[in-house]
Amino acid sequence: MAHGIADEDSTKKEIIDPPDVLDQKLEQLADWIRNAKHFIVFTGKSIKKFRTSEVIKNCNYYRCCIPDFRSSMNTILPTGPGVWELRDHPGVKRSPTAFTVTITKAIPSVTHMALVELARQNLLHFVVSQNIDGLHLRSGLPSPFIAELHGNSNLEICKKCQTKYLRDFRTRTAIKAHDHQTTRKCAKCRSTLYDSIINFGENLPKQELEASFEHARKADVCLVLGSSLRVTPAADIPQLVGEHGGQLIIGNLQSTPLTELANLNIHALCDDLMRGLMTKLNIPIPEWELHRRIRITIKKQIIKIMGLDPDQDIPYTLFSRVRILVRQGTASKYESQRLTGQ
Repeated sequence: MAHGIADEDSTKKEIIDPPDVLDQKLEQLADWIRNAKHFIVFTGKSIKKFRTSEVIKNCNYYRCCIPDFRSSMNTILPTGPGVWELRDHPGVKRSPTAFTVTITKAIPSVTHMALVELARQNLLHFVVSQNIDGLHLRSGLPSPFIAELHGNSNLEICKKCQTKYLRDFRTRTAIKAHDHQTTRKCAKCRSTLYDSIINFGENLPKQELEASFEHARKADVCLVLGSSLRVTPAADIPQLVGEHGGQLIIGNLQSTPLTELANLNIHALCDDLMRGLMTKLNIPIPEWELHRRIRITIKKQIIKIMGLDPDQDIPYTLFSRVRILVRQGTASKYESQRLTGQ
């Protein structure tokens, strides 16, 4: 039995705007975006959800559905209650009807792709994300357009030469929260690599944090998508926009500490919000396509093949193995580092 679960405090109660109310709010939001000089978006974990009907229809096509932290016990989200809610109710387990996938199997949602297109149309100027899933980069949003404040589960960094490496697997291997060493070495200087995840009690990355506040100071419109806005200093970024006179719009099912500060609170699932917004803007939402970039160089009988981030020259591990076929003679293969995450 689950006595008391229904008696949730007001901060956990989920609200859904009626269709006519949602339509009016989206019309106002679209007008602000059209006239914005510097529009930014702040994203949280609830941008990674599908409606239940869509999950069933696309059950063989993993589309986010990564469990979040703060969704209530009575959430309408297909992923079920958040991780922290389940922790606070030790006798309750996630429903067998809940649909969840791992980060490595998730692909960008409608919301992710809408943001990509807004950036392409020069309407969106920056995204600040609390998410570690790497889906914004996977969606095709250019690296300079995003600050991942809490890290990226696919990114590891050499602290000695500052080289970054993107992977097709989860880079974190350490068990202790504040141990970030991975089992791999930097291909340039052979120093130890570290995952980029930020755990509680750790400082946010300076460069990303400074960029986020710089864009917040410039922003005249800030849209929050799927964040409870309860984790600082990340939540201070949209707050800054509202306090300096910019339009602050919060799209979230639950109330937040910035509800009163916001110029507009939209209570809807993020994908529903973004579909409606893009319709108002008359901008189609593109389908997600996986883009890869490979650089091949040949010098003095040496062929070098390197996977790269599509937008920048960040090494990207794309191959689990390489086969070399030659018609005659011999060929040798050299692996600069272990390619798999196992």
